[in-house]
Amino acid sequence: MICRQGEKYFSLTGVIRIDYIIEEILMKRWFRVFVVSLFAVAAVSLVVIQFYQTRRTFSINDNMFNVGVNHAMDEVIRQLNGEVMQTPNRPTQAFNYRALDSVIVEELLLNGIDIHPAVGLYDGNQRSFLYSSDAQMEDFLEESPYRYTFHPVGVVSGNQMFIMLHFPSAELFLQRNSRMYVYMSLFLIVVIAALFFTTIRMMANQRKLDLMKTEFINNMTHEIKTPISTIGLACEMLSDESIAQDSVSRGNFIEIINDENQRMRILVETILQSAKLSNKSVKVTLKEVDLHQLIARVAASFRLTLTHRGGSIELHLNALSPLLLADELHLTNLIYNLVDNGIKYSSEAPKITLSTATEGSRIVFSVQDRGIGIAKENQKHIFDKFYRVSTGNVHDVKGFGIGLNYVSSVVRLHHGSIRLESEPGKGSTFIVSFPQG
Repeated sequence: MICRQGEKYFSLTGVIRIDYIIEEILMKRWFRVFVVSLFAVAAVSLVVIQFYQTRRTFSINDNMFNVGVNHAMDEVIRQLNGEVMQTPNRPTQAFNYRALDSVIVEELLLNGIDIHPAVGLYDGNQRSFLYSSDAQMEDFLEESPYRYTFHPVGVVSGNQMFIMLHFPSAELFLQRNSRMYVYMSLFLIVVIAALFFTTIRMMANQRKLDLMKTEFINNMTHEIKTPISTIGLACEMLSDESIAQDSVSRGNFIEIINDENQRMRILVETILQSAKLSNKSVKVTLKEVDLHQLIARVAASFRLTLTHRGGSIELHLNALSPLLLADELHLTNLIYNLVDNGIKYSSEAPKITLSTATEGSRIVFSVQDRGIGIAKENQKHIFDKFYRVSTGNVHDVKGFGIGLNYVSSVVRLHHGSIRLESEPGKGSTFIVSFPQG
């Protein structure tokens, strides 16, 4: 067993239960805020580091690119010098200028650079190009940092000749080499963020579910204790000889026992049926049922309760054909839960209206009350399991928070639809639509 002392958990032997302490911390809101903030700081830091790392990688690739180009051009010039030395009288015409492109591209490829640059042979003395692979690129070639001195006769002379290169797509080449690492980093950041926020959401949902289950257990205990106490008191009164001889009093107490027993039976049946419907493999037994008969039968079972509270129930059964292929037990429980819900959430004398109508190939069944209504922010949750609209007092309105979840499950199993129309203070209307045939 575990007992709590202050903010720590201990076993009866005095041993601290670390697992309970950790669970307590994990459930604290401040801890979740701290974890989210810590992750946000870590994520931003990771992005900043990745940004600087990307710039550094780009700079390294740029240096490697320049080294590769320089190494390739050294080999190109070595080859060209060997060719022109064979004809020293006319060195600048000793080789085919157009073959210069292919020689440069070949050497660049050998150095890992698969970009075709613009190429120019520039006479520094004449300030003109003896050759350029693309005349439109000559201005860029003159400004290019890739300028290599060329001595056609293999020796230094006063005639300044340069081979110039311009790489229009050099930046794209460098980005392409870095892109894979950037994409991988971004992908991993997105995956980590998705997993983190999924975990946080699962923790929050788990906490919410734990609270709802705790409230469910509290409500169930209260709901079952009340009829048990009432039955026990009625049995005690019946054991009194004076009351046992009074037929009127005896009949009243027997009626109380029957009512409370019926109440417990319905509570247990609702819980059991809801548990069965939680298993999505459950199957319904379909047969032809008369919806109007089921509505009338359920309405009759509530007339005594409504009479005691000064309320009423009205039937407007206008559907052209009330026949449905449905599971009679589940459909009966569906109607019962909707009517019971309308009665429970009526602060004054309940006024319930049950209606049916035909809309095309569907039959529409509605349950209207004039109760307290449901606020807009609560309407999207009312079909969630264990969810109950707060009334300021846990036991002010009795229930487990599973009735409407059960109703929505039954509607889904019958391929129908359900919607709610409600305004606080003006009541609620549940509208259920089933296919016919």
